[in-house]
Amino acid sequence: MREEDVARALETLGLTGKESRAYTSLLQNGVATAQQVSQLLGVQYPAVYRILQSLQTKGWIEVSRERPNRYRARAPRIVAEEARQSKGDDLVAAAEMVGGLKESPPPKARETETDLWIYKGTESIGRKLREVVLSSSGQILCVSPFPVAPEILRLLFDALGRSHRGVRVVLNEANRGDLAELGSLLGRNMRVQFHFPARPLSATRLAHTYVFPSDQEVFILNSFYRDGELATDKLQGLWIGDMDFVRIQLEAMLLDLSTPTPRERKAFPKAR
Repeated sequence: MREEDVARALETLGLTGKESRAYTSLLQNGVATAQQVSQLLGVQYPAVYRILQSLQTKGWIEVSRERPNRYRARAPRIVAEEARQSKGDDLVAAAEMVGGLKESPPPKARETETDLWIYKGTESIGRKLREVVLSSSGQILCVSPFPVAPEILRLLFDALGRSHRGVRVVLNEANRGDLAELGSLLGRNMRVQFHFPARPLSATRLAHTYVFPSDQEVFILNSFYRDGELATDKLQGLWIGDMDFVRIQLEAMLLDLSTPTPRERKAFPKAR
């Protein structure tokens, strides 16, 4: 085990660089006085005393009552678990505090300005998709009119499956076979439909997938295909918070969804 890896792990658990050196020194050399630790680390006595006092406060070492004080490192497995739990509690409390922060409301009058944010790369897009899904206060609609690669469906389902709200997903018939492989990502609140008919596609094309978390915002996932293969490096996401734009897109999607496919016309001739 490399010293730099150990030092990095100790710092992750809350120790400073000097504290991690002092702790590992006591662990390796046994009980020692502050003066002995000072000699082992090559650090002046006053500074070592502050380091040891901090380690004691954090619960990593114990100190005797005799004079001069003698210091002993506590068992690594015990202090590591205590530090992990403490850090976990701190993270939970910090997450709750940050989650309770209020965002500034957007300006009411915006004649020419539009909220438009661009995301590139799978990680960045996935992170924004999860944010969009978890912040939704109503039913989510996801529409993918054209066939997309299984990787795109996985990215979508990973985010949509986290929703505590209802999710309606409308896909192209060509993606029906991908559902069996990705079924484990489907949340209990997700309903998947195959409305758009499969059709011949050019080898080089661009596919748009729309996620509507509300009637005031939309996330558009653009996947580019070259020679029939997904070009992952061209993956792009657009988040748009413009009510008028979203309404136009949503009305267009709903219009497409209300138009029966040839299969639907044949199966339900009296529906029209």
